[in-house]
Amino acid sequence: MFYRDFDFEEEFKLNWNRKVKRMRWICLLLGLVMIAIGAACIFYPIQTFDVMKTIVSVIIIGFGIYSIINYCLTSSYFKEPISIITGIINILFGILLLKTPSAITAVTLTFMFAIILMFYGAEKIAFSRRFSFFGMINTSAYTFSGIITILLSIIFLILPWTSAIIINYVLAAYLIIDGITLLIDAINMKKIY
Repeated sequence: MFYRDFDFEEEFKLNWNRKVKRMRWICLLLGLVMIAIGAACIFYPIQTFDVMKTIVSVIIIGFGIYSIINYCLTSSYFKEPISIITGIINILFGILLLKTPSAITAVTLTFMFAIILMFYGAEKIAFSRRFSFFGMINTSAYTFSGIITILLSIIFLILPWTSAIIINYVLAAYLIIDGITLLIDAINMKKIY
């Protein structure tokens, strides 16, 4: 349903300005946590797999819950149905990751992680395009991160056994790259006037 007299741009600005400070802190904190976990995966790959499995599961479940809540709080014009799908998949993936034994986790993680990355990359590109449409922030880092995320998911789907062997390092690289992207986004976030 389309409303001719409704100012969608002003609605977006009001919603964005209301959430920008909180979102900046969330992105900063989440980015730093992701970078720290990624560094732990690189330096202690064997020792951190089980700990990482638990931590990543909790973060993924939390991000899934956040995606669903954020979808519910977003105005109707800016709602992306893929946010609900991504949120549900993240919650299910997090629970699966917590309950699966470590020996089976690596291969299962490869396929599930590929699916999540595919949706997440598409969501990042769509979000980036929406921001660039309104000319709010420089979205090139976010678009680049979305493309890299989709390419990584394709590699995971094409080479599942190889990916399962190097999953710790691939996960570390993903967490560090996405953590840096979140830090860049947090720095670029500002109110819209």
